[in-house]
Amino acid sequence: MLKLYTYHIPFRSAFGSAGNVITHREGIILVYRDKDSGIEAYGEVAPLPGFSEESFEEVKEVLLLNKAHLEEAIIDGSGQETLRLLDQIHRFPSLSFGIDTLLYDLAAKRSNKPLVQYLFPGFHSSIQSNGTLPLSNTSATLSKADTLTSEGFTTLKVKVGSDFNNELSVLSSLREKYPDIKIRIDANQAWTVDEAITHLTCIEELDIEYCEQPVHKENIAGLKKVTEASPIKIAADESARNKTIISELTETHAADLLIFKPMLMGTFNDIFVTKELADTHSIETVFTTSLETAIGRAAIAAISAGLGRYERAQGLATGSFLKHDVASEKWLNLPVIKFPYKIGLGISLHYEGLKEL
Repeated sequence: MLKLYTYHIPFRSAFGSAGNVITHREGIILVYRDKDSGIEAYGEVAPLPGFSEESFEEVKEVLLLNKAHLEEAIIDGSGQETLRLLDQIHRFPSLSFGIDTLLYDLAAKRSNKPLVQYLFPGFHSSIQSNGTLPLSNTSATLSKADTLTSEGFTTLKVKVGSDFNNELSVLSSLREKYPDIKIRIDANQAWTVDEAITHLTCIEELDIEYCEQPVHKENIAGLKKVTEASPIKIAADESARNKTIISELTETHAADLLIFKPMLMGTFNDIFVTKELADTHSIETVFTTSLETAIGRAAIAAISAGLGRYERAQGLATGSFLKHDVASEKWLNLPVIKFPYKIGLGISLHYEGLKEL
């Protein structure tokens, strides 16, 4: 039996994303219960405001209209064919990712394997996550850095883009205090092309791992210009908002790295193929969540373990941004994610706070 549940979870504090301020996360949890085996499989459909082109209401309508047909397809083993059809008709990446997560979770559980092992027999048994460091005054930023490093984070992502002189001072102090940690910065589209080149040249000596999205997401030519001129590696984040644009970024080599948000990309196969394209152009990928619940994050962690670069921290430890979650597994929110030997996604769903459609 297939059931649909909506969630509405506040953030601990308002979250700035792609020029928008969002105060909560909402989405739809798919639950399929196999009456013969007792297996319960999960998926999550959660368009991200400011990134996804489809809306929560649009994916909800499609799921309600197709729920019976999808359930029948899962029962008779034609779930992937139905997914391909829905993907071709609607082209809603979050919908495709959520349904595919459900299908793969079910297949892994029927095989009695963790999802990561089912997908990638040679997966990394552990993967690093970065800690996120809001940049304010020097003492506050260093205090937060103390907390994150004491928890075990060895890569910190620092938000910049508001006051470069202050940011330069804080970053310098951060690097002086922590000479061995990796520091990556996220400019959130704040700079012009000239500003980006100037600012990045100024901080070259601070050994910055890379800078995310220095210019506006639509300015692909400008992003390429910064990439070619910057002494620091450039990562496309907001620009890399779907597989079509990612293909353009890859083929024009507009960035050194691509931030992959699987919820924006569609089916697992879409993710695999797009990753292969980036590899052929020698462009590295870093996987990150779209601030989903534990269901989406567990799927992304599994994909990261199979496709991500082991030496590079991935953007996975975002569960703490939510006031509460739909599962309580702590392994998902640690600085180093070590996969438990639990079949499928490796989580147990809590139904408190969920509303059945």
